[in-house]
Amino acid sequence: MIVKFWGVRGSIPSPPTPTSLKERLLDALRVALEVKPNPSAIGDFLDNLPDRLVSTIGGNTPCLEVRQGDDTLIIDAGTGINALGRQLTNDDYDPDAERLRYLIETQYHDLPVSPYPDETEKILNLNLLFTHTHWDHIQGFPFFTPIYRPGTTLDIYGANGQQIKEALSLQQSTTSLFPVLLENVPAKISFHDFPPEGLKIGPFEIESLALPHPGGSLAFKIKSQGKTLVFATDYEFAGSEAGADSTELKLSRFIDLADVFISDTQYTYLESMTKEGWGHSSPLKVAEMALHAGVKQFFLFHYDPFYSDRKLFEMLERTLSYTNLLSSAHSMAINLAIEGREIVV
Repeated sequence: MIVKFWGVRGSIPSPPTPTSLKERLLDALRVALEVKPNPSAIGDFLDNLPDRLVSTIGGNTPCLEVRQGDDTLIIDAGTGINALGRQLTNDDYDPDAERLRYLIETQYHDLPVSPYPDETEKILNLNLLFTHTHWDHIQGFPFFTPIYRPGTTLDIYGANGQQIKEALSLQQSTTSLFPVLLENVPAKISFHDFPPEGLKIGPFEIESLALPHPGGSLAFKIKSQGKTLVFATDYEFAGSEAGADSTELKLSRFIDLADVFISDTQYTYLESMTKEGWGHSSPLKVAEMALHAGVKQFFLFHYDPFYSDRKLFEMLERTLSYTNLLSSAHSMAINLAIEGREIVV
């Protein structure tokens, strides 16, 4: 399996600020002044700089793509799904042109419009899993270009298919919110309750686990060709929980020996203690659980929108130090989920 991060922030989109970009440039220049790279090797110098100096964590809200060969799963429809949709449709039309073309074709206007190139190759059959319907996980859906393509079929799964339909319809329920009503998009969209016994889509075998979050949230375990990926976002460990029904114990069993575990780590440990009931986790607590569960790779995800990239890299370093103190018997790779990056499971 290959996983691509299209959106990794929580709550609201948070593009890099001019101040954060200037800080990063200054840090890179300080390193350059120390090592004094040959001008002809500037490219190699940049390639060898650490992520904290050259990588932008990303500002889009949650969206993941999971691929196995020619088969694809999509998880959540935050603003990151916009870029994914453009890749899937693979043409030069921007989202506004997509909607304009649809409005023209449905006779809202009498303007002529030319056909897409290679129209017959644009048919898509897609599957989208929703963890839940909070706005940061659905707000990119109106900008998902495949839904404006006649012939696209989209099967959507979540804890409550009807609830998902209502949430997506609400943000496209009137032209004062969005120019195209959900009921008028040309794609064929079907909504399903995620079955308790699990789901098989192509090469993917998928299980779910309900997690505590205001309104609820689902974690997904995806298996394919002997590998296991677990994605769990928007949950917390309530302080009073204990025993066999605790979230930590159930999730620990769910992620047992997973090859890759991608988890909500929205807050630092100290900040999480001031926001009990908000439905989010901290990396130290989750990393400890993942370490004891035998996870091979752990990725921090769903970052607070007000945390700078520098702060997130500091959170990563503290998490690495903490797990090194906890155990030397089990090696677990720990990384930040970075928008645009692909990982192999």
